[in-house]
Amino acid sequence: MDRKRIEWLFFIVFLLIDLYLGIEIWRSPISLSTTAGNASTSIRAEMRADGIDIPVHLSHKQQSGYYLAAKNRDHLSHTANSLTQVSTHYSKSDNSLTGTPKTAVLLNGSHKKILEQLEQFKDDPANVPYGKDFTYDASMSGEGAYCYIQKTSYGQIYDSDAQLTINVHNGQITNYTISYMGPVSSVREPQLIISAWHAVKAMYTDREIANNSRVIQVKLGYSKLTEVRGSTILLPTWLILVENKTTKNVTVKRVNAFTAQILQSGSYNVQKN
Repeated sequence: MDRKRIEWLFFIVFLLIDLYLGIEIWRSPISLSTTAGNASTSIRAEMRADGIDIPVHLSHKQQSGYYLAAKNRDHLSHTANSLTQVSTHYSKSDNSLTGTPKTAVLLNGSHKKILEQLEQFKDDPANVPYGKDFTYDASMSGEGAYCYIQKTSYGQIYDSDAQLTINVHNGQITNYTISYMGPVSSVREPQLIISAWHAVKAMYTDREIANNSRVIQVKLGYSKLTEVRGSTILLPTWLILVENKTTKNVTVKRVNAFTAQILQSGSYNVQKN
């Protein structure tokens, strides 16, 4: 075989190899997407077999989140003098303040109307300190206990150190308890966080969702991570509300939105209305 024919033979072989690699590179994203889709479908099928219901349209989309910091300061003890319409008691051990109305605050009407009346009470600085920094959260509220969560420009904080609970009995506000974390700021640039679907999948694969249960809500907020040099560090957290189909009890569990790890210390029960 002469030299020229050998050169042509190598040229054709390398051309075929290039074509093959080009086709594989072009097909790879499709194959990966198909594999991920098949895995998602498979896990959903496993959940159904275990009697676990999840929302149909759980988002697979990633978004950004921050590490946040709040200075550990006493924001409440000095507010007693301005709270002229309630009697107060401050607990130094957990930096919480309890307020009891000096005169009866009656509530009436529909649930929506009651929420409007509670909003007016909360937003009056003579009743509740920093009340406008809190927003109502139905999923965290229970029988006779209306829960409000501290809100920030980054999102809502789901932590006992940033919570207002107004207690109601027989159509009357009996008292409230408030903890306030104060202003927060970001300590790093925004980072990608896992999707809502990824969070639920992580809970399921870690056996944190019991059989015969229902995921009724998945939402994003911020939770306490640790305390460093006089500041509380918060991280984005997926809060997953799981209802037992038999008892109807609701458990709230938390998933680190950066790492998909389950935050064991952040789980608690909710008594539904």
